[in-house]
Amino acid sequence: AALDLLESDAATRRVILISKPPAPEVARRVAGRIASFSKPTTICFLGGAPTGTSIDERFVGTLRDAAAMALGADLDAFDVASAVRRAKLGRRPSARRIVGLFCGGTLCTEAQIVLAKNGIAVRSNAPHPGRADAGAHGHEMIDLGADEFTRGRPHPMIDPTPRADAISRAIADPTVGVLLLDVVLGYGAHADPAGAVVAALAEIGDGGPAVVASVTGTNGDPQRYDDQVARLEAAGVAVAPSNADAAALAVALIGAPR
Repeated sequence: AALDLLESDAATRRVILISKPPAPEVARRVAGRIASFSKPTTICFLGGAPTGTSIDERFVGTLRDAAAMALGADLDAFDVASAVRRAKLGRRPSARRIVGLFCGGTLCTEAQIVLAKNGIAVRSNAPHPGRADAGAHGHEMIDLGADEFTRGRPHPMIDPTPRADAISRAIADPTVGVLLLDVVLGYGAHADPAGAVVAALAEIGDGGPAVVASVTGTNGDPQRYDDQVARLEAAGVAVAPSNADAAALAVALIGAPR
């Protein structure tokens, strides 16, 4: 029904479908409708395999790739070396574990996909299909918005306290070399999510983990994208232009093979 409405809407030029991997029957139904859709379409079933149908040429694996296809042009390349130079917090030399603490479940999934493409097995409470489990002491990607963390309490996009506690634990863990975070802006979200992250990071000293983040939002959001990025960078956080880029930077910092 949504596709029918968008197809008839003169103001809609392109449609991007984003979801976790659907059931095979659902994927087939979507493929059948998209095959006859009159407007350009991009499909991102995060972590899912291509459908084996005519829509596969429109299929991408990450949110970043979906944006690039929708724009019809390559996005600016992310300069990993420059981002590392701007960061004031150095990684523990002997620590090679990446811990991701996410408010956005979709972003947590995307990060796992990027790590998996680089040969990194991950443990997660919200695993994406086909991922390799790193076991109890390997790399971790945690969705703090999952049911086990939000029963009876606000989502971490609204109340940053649960993630602040998790950040403190990660900082204190000598095996953590890189801490990967998402900062999500918008109406209904915390008034200053970057400020909450910075406050939680205040106890990091010399030899603590490198901290990498992405900010999802715009200057039209109440928190203002530029202000949030500036706050994080002033605290020594390496801010990437997208969540996928942030995950790739985390990989580069631990020197994992591609």
